[in-house]
Amino acid sequence: MSFLNSLMSVASAALNPAQQERASLIPALVSLVNKFPGGLNGLIQALKQGGLAKVVSSWMSSGEKLPVSMGQLEQVLGNKAVATMADDSGLSENKVLSHLTELLPALIGAVSSSGNGENSEGALDVQSVLAMLLKDR
Repeated sequence: MSFLNSLMSVASAALNPAQQERASLIPALVSLVNKFPGGLNGLIQALKQGGLAKVVSSWMSSGEKLPVSMGQLEQVLGNKAVATMADDSGLSENKVLSHLTELLPALIGAVSSSGNGENSEGALDVQSVLAMLLKDR
């Protein structure tokens, strides 16, 4: 059992069902971001070009965070990416999109404000992201 699997098992025991679902989605989200052309910055650009520039900018600021809908995320990410995350996490596509409306803004906000979560190659690190996103939950 890897360190990440051990960490996920311990974290899951202390979380409610919705938090457990979000935790199970984090490795799939990190994988998506790391495979996205340009990594996190490329995903941010795609979201902005997909009509979400004001929304994404709010996630990266200290002010009010604007919401994003499941449909908006699906349009930018595409059905294939959502289906892959569903397969990887064991969640339905609807649950993936629902949780992404919270996780993606939190991830972009946390990484852009702190610079933490990325390894020396600029790729997101699952363990760091998991710790960042679950620390206040």
